[in-house]
Amino acid sequence: MKFIWKFLIAIFIYIICLFLYKSNKFEKLEFLLYDWRLKKSTLKEDLPIVVIGITEDFEREIGEVFSRKHYSEILKILKEENPEIVIFDIFFPVFTGNKEDIEFCESIKDNKKVILPVFSPIKLSKREGEIYIVQSIRGSASEFEKSALSVGHINTFPDRDQVVRKFPAFIKYENRIYLQIGLEASRIINKNSFNLYIPPLDKDGCFYVRFISPEIMKNYFISFSDVLKKKYKDTFFDKKIVIIGQTIVGAKNADLIPTPLGTQFGVFVQASAIGTIMSKKYIKHVPVFLYLFIYALFLSSIFWQSKILLNTSYTFGFSGLILYFSLIFMKRYGIFFDVVPFIFFSIFYYFSFIIYSLFLTIKKLFQKEIILNVVKETEKEFAEILNPIEAFRKEEILFLGFGSDSLIEKTPSIVLKTILISSGIEDGCFISVSNKRIEFLAKCGEKFENLNIEELIKDIESPKIINRFNGPSEIKNMAIIPVLLFPDFKVYGIFINKKPTAFSKTSKFTVEDINLIETLSVQGIVAIQNSKLNLILRNTQLETIIRLAMAIEYRDRETGGHIQRVSDYAYLIAKNLGFKENECLLIKNAMPLHDLGKIGIPDYILLKPEKLTEEERKIVEKHPIIGAKMLEGSNSIVLKAAEIIALYHHEKYDGTGYPLKLSGNEIPIYGRIATLSDVFDALTSKRIYKKEVSLSEAFEIINEEKGKTFDPKLVDIFLKLKDEVKKISEKYKEEKLWEI
Repeated sequence: MKFIWKFLIAIFIYIICLFLYKSNKFEKLEFLLYDWRLKKSTLKEDLPIVVIGITEDFEREIGEVFSRKHYSEILKILKEENPEIVIFDIFFPVFTGNKEDIEFCESIKDNKKVILPVFSPIKLSKREGEIYIVQSIRGSASEFEKSALSVGHINTFPDRDQVVRKFPAFIKYENRIYLQIGLEASRIINKNSFNLYIPPLDKDGCFYVRFISPEIMKNYFISFSDVLKKKYKDTFFDKKIVIIGQTIVGAKNADLIPTPLGTQFGVFVQASAIGTIMSKKYIKHVPVFLYLFIYALFLSSIFWQSKILLNTSYTFGFSGLILYFSLIFMKRYGIFFDVVPFIFFSIFYYFSFIIYSLFLTIKKLFQKEIILNVVKETEKEFAEILNPIEAFRKEEILFLGFGSDSLIEKTPSIVLKTILISSGIEDGCFISVSNKRIEFLAKCGEKFENLNIEELIKDIESPKIINRFNGPSEIKNMAIIPVLLFPDFKVYGIFINKKPTAFSKTSKFTVEDINLIETLSVQGIVAIQNSKLNLILRNTQLETIIRLAMAIEYRDRETGGHIQRVSDYAYLIAKNLGFKENECLLIKNAMPLHDLGKIGIPDYILLKPEKLTEEERKIVEKHPIIGAKMLEGSNSIVLKAAEIIALYHHEKYDGTGYPLKLSGNEIPIYGRIATLSDVFDALTSKRIYKKEVSLSEAFEIINEEKGKTFDPKLVDIFLKLKDEVKKISEKYKEEKLWEI
């Protein structure tokens, strides 16, 4: 390939990569790679921080119910221990004027080192330069704030996958600007020296955090009760930044935040931010545009048309080097750049060479129009299967890649069709023979209907050519090829009606034709067998999921009909929302595990017919997190979808759900679909603790909860599908399932 063509192709692919990059098509994969690097680059050195956590065993250890007087005691102890700063990750919004509150105020004032938090509950969006403008703010009562040394904000900035990787440096409410609480601590420690405490900010006005791994965090953690009992070394708090927060799941002020290292308590996330600031181990994002262009020129200069193996080593070698150096840059220098555009460019450019080389090879070998037909037919077949699903174009939907199930199912026919077109054959089939049982592995054409296959393959041990076939008039000639011959298992290829091709000018089968077909058939049978094994594996996985889900359902329901109904409801909603068939089936297959977390809920609560107590309700509300944790980290796309559904299926559109209290489009679309499906079935199903309502009443309730519990768009779709919903409800009716 001439250099000018190599250069032009490189520029074209560079533009494509930039377009995909700017439109966030690489975002999800980039998040995964960033998180991988971040996990390798966590803070490990000795940090001047201590985290004091309120733990579940406080009352048992101290012998008293926790109250504000214990905060006062902690502050008095810390004053004696000489920490650098004391930061609260806890709000105190009410000042009652009682003795405990007055004493707490005095302790804050007397300590002289306390920083209290503020927080904007509204998603950060409006910005002036690097400062976010907020319309409301929450903090402690004015009596407490006036007693404190300062205040700082604790807002995070979740990415589109709802994972927190960075913090906004500033927020502004009315006429006051609030620094991130760690930056505020740094400002005070550095005696208001502005340049010493502002980290490098990205385009969103945020700074990236190097997180502290849970294993390392243990070294900085001490329980509230241990501090009150003074179970620590003499200099444990000396010159340290002390962060105080809740570490009890479900407790007030104990927020759980998704991070690249998993879901963590808010106080630990703030500790990681403060550790990053104090160690100055900042992470700086470097734009890739110029470097990608240089890489494009470099790669185009070293690729060679005729050296496929060398080009392959370049592609994978440089992709690996980019990943390696991106990790080194992150760990050592705190610099990160997006690597996906480089990897995609390498792969796209490599495939452009493969395609070009293939084109030249085809041109040299065939020189006939029939070869173009082979390419066109194959391209058309794969285009229908490998059409990107809807998730590729919707940011709110999980990216799933390509329709692999369709590809697997159609592999046998595509493989056989490719062989037939390449060889100029009208009809063909692959058959297997085991224990005298004949099975078609793949078939193209109708000419086999009137043939005695058993008689044709009898005693065939080597390829057989029949150029004058005595049989149906539409069959002019035939070739029978034994592809695999084992004592108890055989595979044959039968090919009917040869046409002239670039390989062979005659309309009869030749030895050269047989050699070509044999070579293609062996590879084809391997591909077909692999596709069948993949289908078996997929079906086995799905059956396992269904059976596990039914086992869960039988704990608190009379039958397993619930999982069939909610799965079909979810499929119906997704289908009418415009999702492609593959994604609709993905949601349907993932739905059965939405209540997996109930495994962790005791039977005395789960099966209780009376109204739950507040404590019991809090335990039940943990099941989404339990379920998501059980599904976390799987490579299965079904289990990844199930993880999302398990975590978010009790969130409400207005933000009053649980466990994360997300609202609107912050809730992943899978979670919103699952919520509507699950609630509707719960309404129309009889349980030990309630009666069912009629379908018409259920539809009315769903409509009333539009915009509250449910996504309005999904409700509109659901209510238009009443007839289909009724059919599903009737199909899996509890009584009918018992009859079955």
